[in-house]
Amino acid sequence: MCCVVFDFNEPHKNVKEKDVKKQTLLEIVDYVSSVNSKFNEVTIQEITKMVAANLFRSLPNLNHENKFVDLCDQEDDEFCMDPSWPHLQIVYEFLLWFVASPETNAKLAKWYIDHSFVLWLLDLFDAEDQREHNYLKTILHRIS
Repeated sequence: MCCVVFDFNEPHKNVKEKDVKKQTLLEIVDYVSSVNSKFNEVTIQEITKMVAANLFRSLPNLNHENKFVDLCDQEDDEFCMDPSWPHLQIVYEFLLWFVASPETNAKLAKWYIDHSFVLWLLDLFDAEDQREHNYLKTILHRIS
């Protein structure tokens, strides 16, 4: 269920499924933040697969002359909020807990959080939302 990607641009579509996925992700975040045993290779593989499925996406090509002005309140200093941000934030929180966990075997995790994975994370700096940038900086710092 956590690898299924939903379209958050349509808020009334798959509401129940989105809620189930959100609750499942929150339970996984709670688990990874309190686990007391090492993550095995299969678990690390599935974690990176789930993170990749949710975070590595095509970013909207916002035309700063037209769409950005229409979508965002220019009086606020905040950037435009991606409709999927509440969901993405949980996945970022999960990834942060995972990479920071003492139960994550760094040598084993590097097989899955490899050069390609890191490049995909770097590509996400093209996202408009500064909150996403903040998570990316923190996670990349923990990985390096």
